[in-house]
Amino acid sequence: MNSSKRLNTWLGGFGFTLLAVGCSDCGGPTEPVNAEIQFVADRTLLENTFNSIFRFEVRLDATYEEEVTVDFETLEGTAKAGEDYLSQAGTLVFAPGELIQQIEVPIVIDEGLEPDEHFTIELGNPVNGYLKGNQQVATGTILNDDTELNITLPDGGYDTPHSPDNPPAGMTLVWSDEFEGTQIDMNNWTHELGAGGWGNNESQAYTADAANSFLDDGNLFIVALQDGAGYTSARMVSRDKQEFAFGRIDIRAVLPYGQGLWPALWMLGSNHSQVGWPECGEIDIMELLGHQPNYVHGTAHWGEMIGGGHPNLGAVTYSEFPTTFAEEYHVFSLDWSPDTMTWLMNDEPYFQLTTANHVDNSGYDTPFNDPFYFILNIAVGGNWPGYPDESTLFPQFMAIDYVRVYQE
Repeated sequence: MNSSKRLNTWLGGFGFTLLAVGCSDCGGPTEPVNAEIQFVADRTLLENTFNSIFRFEVRLDATYEEEVTVDFETLEGTAKAGEDYLSQAGTLVFAPGELIQQIEVPIVIDEGLEPDEHFTIELGNPVNGYLKGNQQVATGTILNDDTELNITLPDGGYDTPHSPDNPPAGMTLVWSDEFEGTQIDMNNWTHELGAGGWGNNESQAYTADAANSFLDDGNLFIVALQDGAGYTSARMVSRDKQEFAFGRIDIRAVLPYGQGLWPALWMLGSNHSQVGWPECGEIDIMELLGHQPNYVHGTAHWGEMIGGGHPNLGAVTYSEFPTTFAEEYHVFSLDWSPDTMTWLMNDEPYFQLTTANHVDNSGYDTPFNDPFYFILNIAVGGNWPGYPDESTLFPQFMAIDYVRVYQE
């Protein structure tokens, strides 16, 4: 709006009233800018490489011919600066004619299991504008795929006295994976991928996604997740990388629970791709049915399929009631020598298989004097152990502290 003032002057003795008009085009004073400044929206995104930067849009209510500025600063919530996001502070400058600016906040991507977390960005000190009510603060929420997973690892439980520095009598450590660091050692493991039932009408699809398998707190985590109407999990194998015949094998682990879950620590004969299953042999160091969380199975399979069946022998052992295998670490072991295998739990033997007791029962030669490789997985659903129901909670995890092989 043009401003004016009246000037009184006398010209030649006559009185005149002159109107002086000011305008922006002619260099006179202008009306001050008073831009409305606000965040457009909060941001809620999954923590992954596709969302490594959260972008927050700040908008003016209109374009202006004068520069508008506003300061910003990130503030911690449950998300911590440096751990979950990188703190940001500065000044947004809207040049004449600009309507929108962005604030970028890098997110720290990790493979650890965490709850959802949030931080905020606050605007302040506007110049040539004002901040609109409750829209001067925006919230960034970092969603984790493991939102509802309780990852509190137990302090208690069993740990064998055997260690790399204190091997079983007459043996030395020939290989181990202690699952330290931040990345799975791909010199030891390969992810087997895909769905398709796995010969048991199972429901899960195995992935190599960080949500399903990762290292944290000195453990390998294998996680079963519900994915819409289906499930995802991980199946890791040491085939063609770490294969063994004979020795003492120790695996320390915490196991999942729930109807339809089937965690396993097991081995297949290295000639599996040539002769097939069960001729290659299968050694189940540990299997658990999720609806029976107080006991585990140790089993061997071998021979040929005849009439829908094949030779196998095994036994079960129990955790101390009412404690389940989900509440404490246990050590599952195999003491393996030519023609004899002994299963142990917490260093207590509970089943033994020899050439005599299985050849006499089956009439088949033993495959158990040849190399085998490891398999670590959680299956979901199938003919055995059945399918999840409304009582099954997801996500569920198996945490493996170490896998160690000692030999003479």
